[in-house]
Amino acid sequence: MEISSTQSKYQKPNNLAGLGRRWGGQMIDSITTLFLFYAVGLAAEFVGLPPSVVGILALGSGVAYYLFSDAMPNGQSLGKKLLGMSVIDEQSYLNCNLYQSFMRNITTPFLNIFDWIFIFFGSRKRLGDMLASTIVIRSK
Repeated sequence: MEISSTQSKYQKPNNLAGLGRRWGGQMIDSITTLFLFYAVGLAAEFVGLPPSVVGILALGSGVAYYLFSDAMPNGQSLGKKLLGMSVIDEQSYLNCNLYQSFMRNITTPFLNIFDWIFIFFGSRKRLGDMLASTIVIRSK
């Protein structure tokens, strides 16, 4: 009886998104977050809601978009869609889910520059991607 000892080795996809594209997507998503925060705040204020409710709605909408935007259809936040990228699970290649989107984005506000340093290494994964087991690929 012969036992095969082959190991499946992780191979980096050859369509990983580049650094410039990823940075551009991050900037578009940050601007979208700010716009959403501002627009929801204005709308809630216009409707006549109390200031504390306006603040909660505005902050909540901005935070929700920022944390969960990569779980939008095809693993594409607005920035990723505009720049032709998708966030996918690194093992199954399925689109990013809500949990993965939360895990990959929760680190950014706290470890922003430190988080991005990791993207310069061979796997092109920042800390958030490592926590969520995701990769960012070109979709166009």
